[in-house]
Amino acid sequence: MKEKDKETSALATSEQRKLSAIMFTDMVGYSALTQKNEKLALELLEEHRRILRPLFQKHHGIEIKTIGDAFLVSFDNTLDAVSCALEIQKTLIEYNAASPETVQIKVRIGIHLGDVVHRSGDVYGDGVNIAARIHTIADPNGIAISEDVCRQVVNKINARFIKLGKGDLKNIAMGIAIYKVEPHTESYFRTFLAQLKFYARQRRTQYLALAVAGILLLAFAFSQSLHGKGDRPELLAVVTDFVNETGEGRLEKQLGTLLRSVLDDSPDLEVMTEAKMQSEAKKLGKDKPKRIDEELAMEIASSTKVDIIVTGLIKKFGNTYTIDLKAIDPARQRYLVTAVEMTDNRDDIPATLRKAASKICNKLESESDKLRKGH
Repeated sequence: MKEKDKETSALATSEQRKLSAIMFTDMVGYSALTQKNEKLALELLEEHRRILRPLFQKHHGIEIKTIGDAFLVSFDNTLDAVSCALEIQKTLIEYNAASPETVQIKVRIGIHLGDVVHRSGDVYGDGVNIAARIHTIADPNGIAISEDVCRQVVNKINARFIKLGKGDLKNIAMGIAIYKVEPHTESYFRTFLAQLKFYARQRRTQYLALAVAGILLLAFAFSQSLHGKGDRPELLAVVTDFVNETGEGRLEKQLGTLLRSVLDDSPDLEVMTEAKMQSEAKKLGKDKPKRIDEELAMEIASSTKVDIIVTGLIKKFGNTYTIDLKAIDPARQRYLVTAVEMTDNRDDIPATLRKAASKICNKLESESDKLRKGH
């Protein structure tokens, strides 16, 4: 056999064509950050890789390669790929909630199911190209998938799939229907906004009539329903600064920020911002207080229309961390609900806080009408 024939035969042997779920991710704003602060950009890049790689392995993903700040990952099935994407975004949201704005990590994720060629540790084909194009449609900390992926997982995973529309992707011959994946139910306002944003990326003349109709419908929906709750007002909540009795620094700030974020996701709660709390404290003659504790929160509640005060405490006994959250009715000065959760793993503290906060939210949501009548 000639040497050239041997090379051709070896190449053919190393090739494998199969149906794979291809995930493409990249960091939002990485190139711009590199121009401003290259050292910080490289540090965040490594941190981003440290966070994502174990999640790829956990969900049976095969890392094909990195392309700068991007990952190309192959999965044998779509369920693993979408589950992995959801966990990545959940992990990064928790990471960002505990980090300053300047060092947050946000990624876009795109997933497509297609026939690809595996060759010498790399992958080729339209499936790869389409996944790379789809990820550009995703929001920061968002997930976009093709219709082929959606069809495979829609009844198998606890998530919401929002059809954005059928779009033309750069250098892709046929139109691809794109879906946005959300772990939690969104308001009609935000859903329709995402759809309009998608249509705006397409041929503007083709979608002008639809966009105008959408804006009118959006205005109507917003006037009729905020967070899907009609004109029912949200309960205003003040979240006190976390009390940290672990002896470990920084936890109170990180957990306080995360708690506000989780509670503010509730359709029945509006959480007063830190800036607003400081402003109200100043009106009470307490300029720039170091902490918003329960006593000061009560004073703020008495001078404003605050419905709920939420306090948080973290303690450590041996290797066990205990998180204790309480919701207080400031008008009657009584506890409405208490939630206590524990973990032996420091890395699980954010998830443990979310679990406790969910109990608080569920209780307040179930009694929201009663609480409104009482104020």
